[in-house]
Amino acid sequence: MSQYAPLFIAPVIFIILVVIASFGMEKKQWGLFVSSYFFGFIAVIPMIIAVYLVSNYWIQNVGSIRRILLYSFVMIGFLSEISKFLILRYKYIPNDFLTKPFDGILYSILISMGFATTANVYFFYEWNYSDNLAVVLYTVPFANLLIGIILGFFIGLGKFRSSTQADSLTGIGAAVFFQGFFSFCLFSQDYLLLGLVAFGTLIICVMLSIKSINTDLKSMV
Repeated sequence: MSQYAPLFIAPVIFIILVVIASFGMEKKQWGLFVSSYFFGFIAVIPMIIAVYLVSNYWIQNVGSIRRILLYSFVMIGFLSEISKFLILRYKYIPNDFLTKPFDGILYSILISMGFATTANVYFFYEWNYSDNLAVVLYTVPFANLLIGIILGFFIGLGKFRSSTQADSLTGIGAAVFFQGFFSFCLFSQDYLLLGLVAFGTLIICVMLSIKSINTDLKSMV
């Protein structure tokens, strides 16, 4: 049973967040919030299709540095984050229930947990790129949680500023970079680098979250 444990990480995080949110959100807002998790299931589809097609019909294994970079930053990084970005930016950010920058982080996290839930199920059955499946399954939820904070910070901030496009580009660019970096560490099985990246990303996420909570909307233009 322990082999299935990492599959429940993202759903458990989802349940914890929605239970906490139920005490502070109106019913309609809470329903919208919950729905973002399930839209994360949709966000993962382009990445899964691309990885499946490439691994089965183009590249049979990940070996060279060029292939690792392709998988990490294009197949995983870009396709993962552009899908999450589109859902967050155009489905949720325009909603009137999002009244502060930190809301962008909350919705982004739930989209990312839906993404991670589906991605982990797929990787559990289809991962054949390396012998570190357990590390992959435990890393995916937490990596997407942190990346969700980064993406949500910039997209949420952009809702209340005139520089919406610049914030969107910054958010998607940063998310793709970190997602690609995490994936690179997994494909290359460089766990020391993975730990350093995770620690650095965690510090960045804490700082961005604090800044988002303390942002004064009246001072934003």
